[in-house]
Amino acid sequence: MEEPAIIEKLIELDARALEINKKRKKQLKYLASRYKEEEQEIVNNYNKQIEEETRVITKKIVQEAQQEIDQMKLKNKEILKTMEQDFENTLKDITDEIMRQIFQFSRENNG
Repeated sequence: MEEPAIIEKLIELDARALEINKKRKKQLKYLASRYKEEEQEIVNNYNKQIEEETRVITKKIVQEAQQEIDQMKLKNKEILKTMEQDFENTLKDITDEIMRQIFQFSRENNG
């Protein structure tokens, strides 16, 4: 092969190499873009999943807290009812004792 033919062949090879390199860079850029998109999609999915799990857990905590509050209210209502009954019984006992002492005093003074 003659020198001009070799140089022309090298120029063609160089041009092909540049074109292949250009295509590879374009493909790499595309793949990097797709990777970032998929990565963002995964992050978004995880965020949605975390939000959903957080919502479910929060709802469960609120329900459990409400159940505890309801139980405490019921218990407090029962305690209050018992205290009211105790108060009424004590008031009746005191009233009965006062009346007994009044009648006893009246009998002693009239008797």
